Amino acid sequence: MQEFNGKVFLRQAELAERWGCSQGTIINYRKKGLLPFFRLPESNKVLYPVTEILGIEKQYTRNNSKTKGGDSPNKAEIKKVKPCVSSPKKEWRI
Repeated sequence: MQEFNGKVFLRQAELAERWGCSQGTIINYRKKGLLPFFRLPESNKVLYPVTEILGIEKQYTRNNSKTKGGDSPNKAEIKKVKPCVSSPKKEWRI
């Protein structure tokens, strides 16, 4: 982590390690506009603000608690289906 102008930032490698992905994935997210970042002019160093990264993590972290009234609406329904049984084959005599 680095502090700059009173704010705390993560380096690209630190963010990749935190999220368990490659640095290339972080670069792709940044290029698609999914991640806020900071870069000084004429510098190759890219920094990601910790406060906004925490906000992204909070937004996309699932809550494992059950909803009221039963199971979550995203669960697939389980249907019972009768097995398909074909009629026995006729015996052939030669």
